[in-house]
Amino acid sequence: MRAFTSIGLIAALLVSCTPTPAPRPPLAAATASATSQPSAAGTVGVSGLAERPVAMIVSAERWATVPDGLYPDGPVVTVTFPSVDAAGGRPRARLRSTGQTVDLRQTAPASVAAGTAAAQRWTGLVPLEGARVGEQTVDVIVRLRDGSDAVVASSTFQLSMPEYVVWTLDFEGVAASNETLDNTWDIARTLSIPMTIMWNPRVWTTTQVSAERAAVMAGWMKNIADAGMAEIALHLHAWTDFVRAAGVTPRTAPSWAGRSDGYDVPLTAFDEAETRKLIDHGVKLMVDHGMPRPTSFRGGGLFANAANLRAIAAAGFTVDSSGTSAGVFGRLPLPWTLAKDAQPYRPSKDDANAAGDLPLLEAPNIAGNTYALDTRTIQPVIAADRAMLALPGRPATAARVLTLVSHPGTIDATERAAIESLFRALEPYRFDRDRGPVRFITLAQLGKALK
Repeated sequence: MRAFTSIGLIAALLVSCTPTPAPRPPLAAATASATSQPSAAGTVGVSGLAERPVAMIVSAERWATVPDGLYPDGPVVTVTFPSVDAAGGRPRARLRSTGQTVDLRQTAPASVAAGTAAAQRWTGLVPLEGARVGEQTVDVIVRLRDGSDAVVASSTFQLSMPEYVVWTLDFEGVAASNETLDNTWDIARTLSIPMTIMWNPRVWTTTQVSAERAAVMAGWMKNIADAGMAEIALHLHAWTDFVRAAGVTPRTAPSWAGRSDGYDVPLTAFDEAETRKLIDHGVKLMVDHGMPRPTSFRGGGLFANAANLRAIAAAGFTVDSSGTSAGVFGRLPLPWTLAKDAQPYRPSKDDANAAGDLPLLEAPNIAGNTYALDTRTIQPVIAADRAMLALPGRPATAARVLTLVSHPGTIDATERAAIESLFRALEPYRFDRDRGPVRFITLAQLGKALK
């Protein structure tokens, strides 16, 4: 998509920016099309088939992950019986390692002539209850007239713990150009990568961003969310104009860059009550402008402490992604003591770095920040991210989450190429391509998966 005027950009997104569907559908779509239901032939009175029929598995997914509530609870298998009406044999799929069995459902339309290959297409979800990570075999079985079950086809798949990649994009409260917005959307659209877009409502409290530009940015984001390709979250920097509008005394220190506009003042400079005022004002601005109430949050510069997290949780957020590994950002030490590969946890109400009982999932940013990177300088990031995943073709024995940071306002052609090279390096791991256990999801989905 090329650059548009403010009106054209919004209109074009509505008309032409429908995302390319992933080969493997999410839970709702898959349930409607492939969920196994006991067939009529599975009821009392099944006569059985006279002899073992010829069967062909026409499609069988090669990867499945331990159920997390986001996707179907097993791989889909589809079988045809070219020369026999198999209904009398009650076709089923049975997981060899556990013996769990499910009836297959005949999926051919009623208008197809009986006895044809099309009429004998059966499909269902393979049950995973009790199965262990590793290679699994599913057998297709039918009942014979002597009362025995015969295996008529078999296939194998890899069962893995899920691995998640979350692409988060921070609006910083300044204007973003059509060019960078187009580049961001093109990455998501062409590579089928959902986004968690961290909206910064400061654009509505400053004269530095025109009302027209703020409307273009907000419309761009809302249209992508309406297309099912993004979650809208909240991202706050302590801009003095925004802080003042929220009824809090502005700060210019401490700061990580020595600016005087508050942008680089960490959230940790504000106590719990002040943090709550900032959040509440940001949420109100979003809701007043027709946005959904966000459930995911990130502090500017990845700064947050226990007091901030208590305010975030009290405001109704379910996921925070301000965490990162220990280090220094600009002039300031980060408030985090987390490891470089830290995984999501529920923090303590008294210590943001320790696990506890705060009703908030902390999702640390460990997969890198693409800001100002090119296809060469992003290579260490790619190597580090791949090193945290199971080897290509191998199942993961533990769940893993990689959260990546970008900014819609900076993704020029150079950074776009860098991001695309990272995502293409993850192609051999992708669950939606049926190549591995890696799923691209949003922070909101992560919160549901890790309840």
